[in-house]
Amino acid sequence: MSRRLAAALAAALTVAALAGCSVLGDRSVPRSDLEGAVKQLMEEQSGQAVDSVTCDGDLAGEVDASVRCTATVAGEEVGLTVTATDVDGDDVRYEVRSDTASPAPTPTPTPTAD
Repeated sequence: MSRRLAAALAAALTVAALAGCSVLGDRSVPRSDLEGAVKQLMEEQSGQAVDSVTCDGDLAGEVDASVRCTATVAGEEVGLTVTATDVDGDDVRYEVRSDTASPAPTPTPTPTAD
């Protein structure tokens, strides 16, 4: 049962990256703030309870900076990458992607009838 829950959460993250916003402290988003924000975003996006989120460190306040995190859902771990997408003054916008996320397929053009 727990593997299915973790897989469902990872699938929700695969479909859409989560977007978050945090205030910089010392030109980075502190690890503890990031962990809480990612946990909240995951729960809001998936509708599932997340036991915990642990990140490797602070998220640097610069575009394309990233940090690795691990979410625990029903006892199963889900690997995540949090990447800063925009920095505006003291605000950092970021996206959260599951390790199992893959790029959205490019749609095949539909032939038009003449």
